[in-house]
Amino acid sequence: MQTDAFVLGVIAWGSLALFLVGTLVGTLFLERAYRLALAVFALATVGGFTFSFLSGFSIGRFTAVLPLIVTAFAVTRDRNPRLQLAAQGAAIGIYVLLAWILAEQVGYWGIQIELPLCLVAYAAALIFPPGRHAARA
Repeated sequence: MQTDAFVLGVIAWGSLALFLVGTLVGTLFLERAYRLALAVFALATVGGFTFSFLSGFSIGRFTAVLPLIVTAFAVTRDRNPRLQLAAQGAAIGIYVLLAWILAEQVGYWGIQIELPLCLVAYAAALIFPPGRHAARA
C-alpha cells in the first residue's frame, strides 16, 4: 500500500516539475523555435493538469488555473495585445466557471474540459502561427 502512495507522489511531484521546467524552457524557446516552444508548452500544460488532477480538491482546484494561463500566454505570443488580454481573461473565466461555479452545481470541477481546450488552442496556434513581430505594431 505504501508503494502505491509513493508512486502517486512521484508522479504528482514529477508532473509539477515538468510543468515548471517546461514553462521556463518553452519561454526561452519562443523567440528562436516557435513550434518547438509550443510542443514544450503543451507537455508542460499536460504536466500541470496532471498535478492538479492528482492533488484533487485540496490544492488541485487552485493550481488548475496555472496551465490555463500558460496556454493563453503561449498561443497568443507575438499576436495583437488585445487578443493576448482577451485570451488571459478567457483563461481565468474558464477556470472560474469550471473549477468553482460548475463544481458547486454538478460535483466535478471540469479539468476534463480544460485540458482538451488547451490542446485545441495549441493545435490552432501551430496551424496558424503569428506573423513575425505582429504584436509590436
